[in-house]
Amino acid sequence: MNLVQSKVFSVLSIGVTSFLAGVIPNCFAHQGRSRWPLILSSLLCFGGGVLLATSLVHILPELRASLPEHVQKFAELFYCAGFFILYIIDEIIHYAYGNSEDEAASILHSHGHNDSRRNSYGAIRNETQASRQLSAQSFSQTQSDSVFFNEQIAAELSINSQPESSTSHTTNIGLLVALSVHALLEGLVVGLEAEPAKVLLLLGAICCHKLVVSFCLGVQLASSPFISLQRHFSYMLIFSCGSSVGILVGMAVSTIHSSVTSYVIPILEALAGGTLLYVTLSEILPKERTKWHQQHEKELAGIFQLVSVALGFTFMTVLIYYFVD
Repeated sequence: MNLVQSKVFSVLSIGVTSFLAGVIPNCFAHQGRSRWPLILSSLLCFGGGVLLATSLVHILPELRASLPEHVQKFAELFYCAGFFILYIIDEIIHYAYGNSEDEAASILHSHGHNDSRRNSYGAIRNETQASRQLSAQSFSQTQSDSVFFNEQIAAELSINSQPESSTSHTTNIGLLVALSVHALLEGLVVGLEAEPAKVLLLLGAICCHKLVVSFCLGVQLASSPFISLQRHFSYMLIFSCGSSVGILVGMAVSTIHSSVTSYVIPILEALAGGTLLYVTLSEILPKERTKWHQQHEKELAGIFQLVSVALGFTFMTVLIYYFVD
């Protein structure tokens, strides 16, 4: 296998395998949200640990080593810039939709009743004994009021769902962009390689952790109710093509002077690492912890999540130290 054949093989194999690893979680996530919510949450936390290790253990040291010596002292600043870029974008989203979210919440609170409970379809179920003894006339009036109330609730919920959908969409987009940039830069390294044996060696090293990251990204996308099957496939196609495109770009620009790539590639890598750090610490893990800490009947859920994060972090760290580096 010559140099060109080895790189073409790398383009096809890494693209197909990472795509399949990312769409597999969609096969069980929809049932898992209702049947095994804690298992799905633990998988998300495992993915958070994987992303945390990718950002801190893999990208950050690689960033320091790849920057020219006279700018290595700015490595952490470039890294933090990626963190703050996504932080700023996230706050802009919250600022744009914050007022509508607060208004919807206040309206819903003003219509709350101590003796009534709304089920998942919006029907009103009275739990007091007096409500079971209503006359036909009172029942008719109550039905008309309930219809009006349900219509009002539906309108309010449509308003209230907008900020949540926008925030979740921003999180998924930020995660996708960060991982895709990182994958593209890894593929670029393969494309710039001049020996077929080293190309295959780099391919194996990248696949070791990219398949894990691809699976974790698939779990994150599949767990979101705002991500349709078509959009899930589109996102995974973008991510899986990242390394393949990087290899092709590396093959095309292998003649460019190294002084150009020695600055651009590490800076892009730093921005991707900082973005991953923000998504992991400010979105994925806090959301899962808050959701389960509010359920007092699942007091051990936090322990399961902690163990899952530690396992994901440890697993990825072992891959990085013993198989990637």
